[in-house]
Amino acid sequence: MSAIIYNILKEFFVLIHEHPVKARIMSPVNDENSFTFQISLHFKNNSSADANIPNSTFTSYATAERHLLGYLDAFQNTMDLGGSIAEGTKF
Repeated sequence: MSAIIYNILKEFFVLIHEHPVKARIMSPVNDENSFTFQISLHFKNNSSADANIPNSTFTSYATAERHLLGYLDAFQNTMDLGGSIAEGTKF
């Protein structure tokens, strides 16, 4: 399996219910039309045992950023309604 090297295009640092959450939008070095994002913590709903981990690739930076900001908003809303935190990516 070959390694994939990513360019980090933008990083976000937010505080959600006193939990520091880091997020980044990335693009593979060899594919300038592919974007993804990575989150340091994930949220869990009370009705779900699994963490809501985003796993998507987008074809434009704007779409990736919109989905990331939507994810962070959903994270905040879930925490407001009593959801919990799951460990995410270590970076």
